[in-house]
Amino acid sequence: MSQDDIAESFVGWVGTFSSLSKPVAQLADLTDGIALFEICAEIDRQWFKSIRSADIGDNWVLKLNNLKKLYKLVTRYYEEVLGYPAANLGEPNLSAIAKNEDGHELLKLCHLVLTLAVQCERNQVYIGKIMSLGEDDQRCLMVAIESVLAQLGSADPDTEPDSHDADMDLSQDDDVDPVARLQAELIKSYAEKDELEKSAHDLNVEHKHVQSKYEELLVLNEELKVRMEDLE
Repeated sequence: MSQDDIAESFVGWVGTFSSLSKPVAQLADLTDGIALFEICAEIDRQWFKSIRSADIGDNWVLKLNNLKKLYKLVTRYYEEVLGYPAANLGEPNLSAIAKNEDGHELLKLCHLVLTLAVQCERNQVYIGKIMSLGEDDQRCLMVAIESVLAQLGSADPDTEPDSHDADMDLSQDDDVDPVARLQAELIKSYAEKDELEKSAHDLNVEHKHVQSKYEELLVLNEELKVRMEDLE
């Protein structure tokens, strides 16, 4: 999957947050840090005190100040709240984001916010937002999450989840890693979708069969009517 695919998926996830002060239609709308700050503030309002959402326009200095404050709070949250060694994270080039709207560097920051969301205390809320998106978007976001966890040393991005995990009731186990829970839920949802598609296909075939039999009976009925008239 391409960078554009992941960017589009992240923007879709951002769109599930109804409390943002302004709409986010593309990745470039996140370069001032305001929407990302508001998302983090919803995750933990005491930790992430929202910055003033004044229109800072194209002033890259103000954008950079926002991004620096956001990145500092995000990395501290990983260390002090989630217990991860933030020093292992690849630091995004905040100047490139503020000055040039660098999409590659911005996605690094977006991935940190996304992974923080699915690791926080209320992770089920934000996992649910991912689950509300299309399958392609879900896969893109899973790749982004696993890339961050790989840096943190808590996940192997090359490990494929066992389909058996889909049968586990992970939602009731607080000790299960939220990403493992998300993977299992995605597998389960794909399996249910496949089963529904198969059932729909079987019903469609059965409907066509019944329709064919019905039409044959109509023809036979007409033939019997003609014969009855001839006999009279």
